[in-house]
Amino acid sequence: MSYSQQKPLNIVAISGGLNAPSKTEALLQTLVERLARAIPIQVHFIKFSEIAPLLGGAIYRNQLPQQVQDDLATVENADALIVGTPVYRASFTGLFKHFFDFVEQNALIDVPVLLAASGGSERHALVLEHQLRPLFSFFQAQTLPIGVYATDRDFSPEYTVQSELLNERINLAITRAVPVLQWEAAKSQYTIAQTQVA
Repeated sequence: MSYSQQKPLNIVAISGGLNAPSKTEALLQTLVERLARAIPIQVHFIKFSEIAPLLGGAIYRNQLPQQVQDDLATVENADALIVGTPVYRASFTGLFKHFFDFVEQNALIDVPVLLAASGGSERHALVLEHQLRPLFSFFQAQTLPIGVYATDRDFSPEYTVQSELLNERINLAITRAVPVLQWEAAKSQYTIAQTQVA
């Protein structure tokens, strides 16, 4: 199947950054843009800078505003996720975890997830392996092999990626992600074809 014939993958990007503008959000936006150059995608972008006030007061999913419930449903039906969080106290933000506490336990089985995080310095880089990867392993998601961690100095004052090393890491993450995502697209097309035959 050629690039132009592929059905766009349904990608959900989730930024745990609470500020606007946000380095985490800028990092995810860059990842989305680079991925869009490689394969056809359609993107739903969930920004905690927008939904945080709607999220924090809920204990049960049915207490959430409809907008957040719709976002959760979008996550649960995604072909792949790109998730990012700032690092607070050596881990992801509390609201980031709170959001995923509402995700149905079996909804992300085998779903590819590209992990990203931003922090003040390199000392928090292992948050990808020690915090994010175990969280999505619980969901039995397919965490992609290369995650992306960025520090404050990787960004310009305008919140654009200015670090050559970070650009290289982003490109590597996308390069390694594409074959997995293309396989997901092929599986999806096969399932649709089988359904039509049946």
